[in-house]
Amino acid sequence: MRRGRSLPYVFLGPTLAILIVLALVPTLYAVNISLQNRTLAQPGADYVWFANYAALLSDARFLNALWVSLKWEIISVSATMLVGIGLGIAMFEAASPRARNLLCLLFIIPVLLPRVCAAFVWKFAFHPLYGALTWPMRELTGSTPDILSTPLGALLAVAFVDVWQWGLFFAVIVLKLLESLPPQPLEAARIDRAKRWEIHRYVTLPMLKAPLISLLLVKAIESLRSFDLVYVMTRGGPGISTETLDMYAYSQGFIESGKISYASSMAVIMMVLTVVAFTVTWKRLNR
Repeated sequence: MRRGRSLPYVFLGPTLAILIVLALVPTLYAVNISLQNRTLAQPGADYVWFANYAALLSDARFLNALWVSLKWEIISVSATMLVGIGLGIAMFEAASPRARNLLCLLFIIPVLLPRVCAAFVWKFAFHPLYGALTWPMRELTGSTPDILSTPLGALLAVAFVDVWQWGLFFAVIVLKLLESLPPQPLEAARIDRAKRWEIHRYVTLPMLKAPLISLLLVKAIESLRSFDLVYVMTRGGPGISTETLDMYAYSQGFIESGKISYASSMAVIMMVLTVVAFTVTWKRLNR
């Protein structure tokens, strides 16, 4: 009996130990560097403790990047979940089994594309002179729309590409979740003459609460890793209107000034805020 109980620890122990080391060592190293004044130009460094964190509080560009990151998370996560749930329910209600399989195959393709490739393709599509999306508007109105040149347009365009990749993929997941539900509650709701939207509002979606919360958190984590998409499409522009926190940290650490410690302090703040936000969100949504 004891051997049977200890068997999972034997298999999981080494793997968990490796994961802990891989996660803990870089985190502690980043925290240690953030307490110094290390730069790329100077090999030596001294401890300045919390001076980098104090400087961030008065850095207008850091506060702007923090605000842009918050807007990006809200727009990309909420839009992805709405598109995923809406398309998933639409396929479940209106598509035949064969059509569902075909749509699932098509919806999976965008997420299989490398993020950089998708960013280049859509950046060309939004080009004011040669873009496939802007050409009809130019022919109809005679004007030359430059969507990526405005702060709101650039943010929404990048969010559109992100939703195009992940919203369609989430629709496939939602469809498969709906197909896995037991049919008895849905049949009972139909016998009671419930409308389709009422069935999903009061029956199917509450039954899928835990998987949908997991999808939301997965997308929130994935949206934090949107550096490549934003960097290729806008480079943080126009100006710094789409510069996220990871882009500003990269710029300060390796492009503009080489302030490794200053960039590490941003990474630590981002990690702390992410852990706190996800913990609070998980507890509130699972009540």
